[in-house]
Amino acid sequence: MGPPSATFRGFDIPRPELLTPFVGRDADLERIRALVGSKRLVTLWGPAGIGKTRLAVEYACREAGESLFVDLSSARSLGTVCETVARALDVILSDGRESDQASIRLGRALAARGPLLLVLDNFERIASLAVETVGRWLVEAPEVRLLVCSRERLRLRGEGILELGPLSLPADAELAASEAGKLFLLKAQAEDDSFELTDENAPRIAELVQKLEGIPLAIELAAVRLPLLGVEGLISRLGKRLDVLAGGFRDAEPRQATLRAALEWSWDLLTEEDQRALVECALFPGAFSLSSAEAVLSAKDVLGRLDSLREKSLLRVLGSGKLGLFECVRELADEHAAEVDPGLRAEARHTEHFLGLASERHEQSPDDPLEAELRDNVVAALKRELDRLEQVPSRERRPTAGLAPERAVRALLAIEPALARRGPADLLLELLERTLHIAPDIPPGLSAPLLAARGRAAQVRGRTDEARARFDQGIELAKASGLSAIQAAIVTDLGVLHHEQRELSQARACYDLAMSLLAGQRDRRAEGRLLANLGALLHDLRQYEAARERYQDALRVLGDAGVVRLQGIVQVNVGVLEQEQGDLSTALAHYEVGLRLLERAGDRRLEAIALGNLGTLQHERSQLASARSYHERALLALRTTGDVRSETLARGRLAMVLAALGDSTASRRLLAEAELAVTSGGDALAAAFVDLAWGAAELSAAEAQEARDPQGGRALLQHVRQRMERAHRASATGGPSPAELSDDVRIGLRILSAALGRLSAEAAEELSADALVIAPNAGRYRPPGGDWEDLHQHPVLRRLLFALVEQRGARPGVGLSLEEIQRAVWPGERIQVDAAANRIYVAVSKLRRRGLRDFLRSQDDGYALDPNLEVQRFDGATPGSDP
Repeated sequence: MGPPSATFRGFDIPRPELLTPFVGRDADLERIRALVGSKRLVTLWGPAGIGKTRLAVEYACREAGESLFVDLSSARSLGTVCETVARALDVILSDGRESDQASIRLGRALAARGPLLLVLDNFERIASLAVETVGRWLVEAPEVRLLVCSRERLRLRGEGILELGPLSLPADAELAASEAGKLFLLKAQAEDDSFELTDENAPRIAELVQKLEGIPLAIELAAVRLPLLGVEGLISRLGKRLDVLAGGFRDAEPRQATLRAALEWSWDLLTEEDQRALVECALFPGAFSLSSAEAVLSAKDVLGRLDSLREKSLLRVLGSGKLGLFECVRELADEHAAEVDPGLRAEARHTEHFLGLASERHEQSPDDPLEAELRDNVVAALKRELDRLEQVPSRERRPTAGLAPERAVRALLAIEPALARRGPADLLLELLERTLHIAPDIPPGLSAPLLAARGRAAQVRGRTDEARARFDQGIELAKASGLSAIQAAIVTDLGVLHHEQRELSQARACYDLAMSLLAGQRDRRAEGRLLANLGALLHDLRQYEAARERYQDALRVLGDAGVVRLQGIVQVNVGVLEQEQGDLSTALAHYEVGLRLLERAGDRRLEAIALGNLGTLQHERSQLASARSYHERALLALRTTGDVRSETLARGRLAMVLAALGDSTASRRLLAEAELAVTSGGDALAAAFVDLAWGAAELSAAEAQEARDPQGGRALLQHVRQRMERAHRASATGGPSPAELSDDVRIGLRILSAALGRLSAEAAEELSADALVIAPNAGRYRPPGGDWEDLHQHPVLRRLLFALVEQRGARPGVGLSLEEIQRAVWPGERIQVDAAANRIYVAVSKLRRRGLRDFLRSQDDGYALDPNLEVQRFDGATPGSDP
């Protein structure tokens, strides 16, 4: 900004405001310009520390013509207001400042100045005097325009209003693009000239700025503390932000030197009724509705009290009819709670109201999204209830005393799905542990689901043995009590745990038992969930067509039941299946549908997993920038959910993309974090994937050093091949290999193989000339003694060859029946028997003409590849293939 173009003078001009660059607020400046052009009185209205004064000064400096700034923070009466303005105008009030005519004479003195912009700062303490001051001056001085800064509106006719909100906050990692981010970086570098924004610290700085809610004063005071506390120290101490955000500049006004002082100024202006209402509003941890306020606030006229707090910039309108407080305002109100409500009566009303609402929702579907207001307030009420119950001996916890733990259990079960999906995971674990401790004698219909919830939470955190024990306890309790529906649900949970651990026969046994328990109960949600899990089990057994059928059955049942979340999971699983079979366009469509459904369901954890799937798909399509974006978003979301396994996989996926982009440092840092997690967690399949991801880093290094150190590059390539061999190697007990058990490992192998093929074209020369060589998903193949054939534009032939190769590997010499071929090649189509047989005959004939005449046999049980034919899989670059 250049030097001010206006004549800017007056009493107590805030020159320190002009010593630092002005950040952002371009839209607000335009709005002021438009308002001042059409209104003679414009009020900049907003809470403490929001930047009203700085914005008014900036506007006055940029505008042509004379401007006069007057600070009214010390004025308390009509007389002191008149005296302060008179001194700024260099006018002597001959009859004294207390004269009834003083305000009128000031208006005439203003009129004598001609066109003038009069900036009146800190008007909130004297807002009741607006008629006698501003109102009269507008009448007496028709060429004067007034720009008033206040925490409260003047409510005069003709007043133009600009409510000043927070600075724009960073979205994802776009810290420097936001106004709040720019201001923090500017102030941080002023405090410490060695401070730099890096890829590593940007996410945490963005989190800090978001927690500071875009309030300029809070951001500036945080920057002052940065050299001492660092970013992590600031974030960890923001629970007591009024103590942390202190120690401002010596040349600041006392009321603006700390955030506490700025807010105490507002508190002192409140009536006792408004102070009580503010303390009661602070009980709501986030947004709240008018109906919630009416249930908790003690005022007879709740709407009037809320309107009064809103008028004083202490209550925010958050959209959709919701209200809320800035966290700093909430903290100040909490500090005054003991003096305003010593009996904690408002707390009791809040607890009673929200635990009651949660109990009512307990029997509803766990897939129904839980509104954030209800979730957050139930958590607050539940913590308070648990505190109360923990102080009472168990023998005295009786309903007649209002101390029965059943209400707390129902409330927790009502919000458990939402906390599991959105996090934070540590909070859910804490609530589950505390509730289990205070509720040892609750009915089985509550205790069994509570044990299952604890098992699911342990499973997400990688505590497999603990999860298994909790599920077993819940199953036995439900079985002994004859609660077959609850038993079926927990048996399904146990099946998912077995499935995750790749104990596939045990998983199948659990799913079959759960299905038998559900027989005749007409529980469409539970049925759809079981079908979806059976599909996933068949998928991992690489029985792709059977898996596709179960997925379609699950989607039909879940669609009838209206269960959005589970439909989203199945759509993502179908996307994984299609990606594995090489149909990337169809996979993309399923992922996008699944992601939309999961967003509707509000499941942050599964949204993140879907984003990770989209990232791997884009990686396979060589869309590395898009892949990186998806993986970064997935990792950011997973950090709050406590899903250790998914977070580990997300790190590995992102590391592979960063390696391909040449960012070796960031890639290896993520891999080290992922390796630490799998080492401590004992997850063999996640460890196998991380091992492959290290191969991506080695490939990047080999490519970088190929010219200067060919021998070292070849050694790295050999390491990569060894990692891939380990992924294909059977377990020590002769069980399936990681590649056979995990789609994550298989996708990692495909990505790694494609990259390896681009670096080592000589690998193609090592293939046997007498073998059938198959590229991924049979997209390309080379028949014995022949040339490479491309099937990417021939999906029917590709699916047929893929099915034949899979059949030969699983059951050499056994033919694929016409029905099996029909399901594999034309999935989901209803075809007449004769028509299907004719289609299959035509497709088989085409493959025979493409080099497989002597190896593709027709036999009594269908079609099969010669069992003596050697089949080699080749994942490298083939002649004429896309990179």
